[in-house]
Amino acid sequence: MEKIAFVPLVLGVLKDWRVIFITVLMILFIAIANYVQHYVKKVKPIKKKKVAPPPPPPKKEEGDEESGDESEE
Repeated sequence: MEKIAFVPLVLGVLKDWRVIFITVLMILFIAIANYVQHYVKKVKPIKKKKVAPPPPPPKKEEGDEESGDESEE
């Protein structure tokens, strides 16, 4: 078995432009597939709606104070 004749054949195949081109394409394809497989979409935080505070109740003046107890008459 002649191993010496086998080495130039292997080197000739590995140096061929078609083999190099297909190898680069396969590496790119595997990298893209790996990226898509591990891609996780970031969760957007839920924006809270701004709620306007309710207006304060109108202040009662001292003279207009009405009480439920009118027994002083």
